[in-house]
Amino acid sequence: MKFSGLVSCLAVAGAATAGRIPTQQRSHKHALPTTKIANIEVVDTPLVRDALELIKAFIPLQPYLYNHLMRSWLFGAAAFNNNATLKAAVDLELHAVGTLLHDLGWDMRPNSPWHSENLPFEVDSALGAVAFVKDHNLSTWDENRLERMHDGITLQGMTSYLNGKNIDTNWIVQSVIFEFPGPRSPLIRDADYDSILAEFPNDTVFRGTNETFTWLALTKPEGARGTFIDYFGVSYVPGYGPQTNTAFELITAGVAAEIAQYPNSTFQSHI
Repeated sequence: MKFSGLVSCLAVAGAATAGRIPTQQRSHKHALPTTKIANIEVVDTPLVRDALELIKAFIPLQPYLYNHLMRSWLFGAAAFNNNATLKAAVDLELHAVGTLLHDLGWDMRPNSPWHSENLPFEVDSALGAVAFVKDHNLSTWDENRLERMHDGITLQGMTSYLNGKNIDTNWIVQSVIFEFPGPRSPLIRDADYDSILAEFPNDTVFRGTNETFTWLALTKPEGARGTFIDYFGVSYVPGYGPQTNTAFELITAGVAAEIAQYPNSTFQSHI
């Protein structure tokens, strides 16, 4: 989640994209009602308000998760407010819902609807966010908007896969990157950082994240295998076993089987 180099690329993408979006795709972005949270102007649609209510359920058990989701949204919104061209290019409602719901899969409550046995938490989160929007039966949310949000949530930890993706997908990921402690971004004013952190402090974000990732390895090892969650399982979960990678294991086992099956074929290595 913590990557460098994406900020400047996204700023350029925002400027370049603003003039290329067809009118029919841009119509739902304009004249949206707004409000202020932590002194940051944000969109204030019924869908966004419902997303805010949804994540408040995390406060009793995982207050760090609630604060993490709020900061992710607000840091992105603060960057938009500081760049009119970028703000005009981004789907602000999509960004709000996507960032607010991007970690539904972290929900540690018993019988969480976003906790599958065999899917990575990013996929659980994306599917949950898409289902949340679909439940509202909004004509402005077509499959294209849903896919952009889905991709932004699914790819939140894989920035190397974002090249060529749309600006909305990229900015869900970038907003998550802003949230983790580190050097402040020049895209966000210091006053905005200060007001967001004052209302939604990040004083337990690493401890909370560490606990959540360990819990994911403990409760859904099939969904953790082959992902970075493997490290937490190996380090903290007794009996979890060694780190694995399905593709590596499949290919290395296949090499031996292939040689046995085709003993007369030749292969010349070039490395």
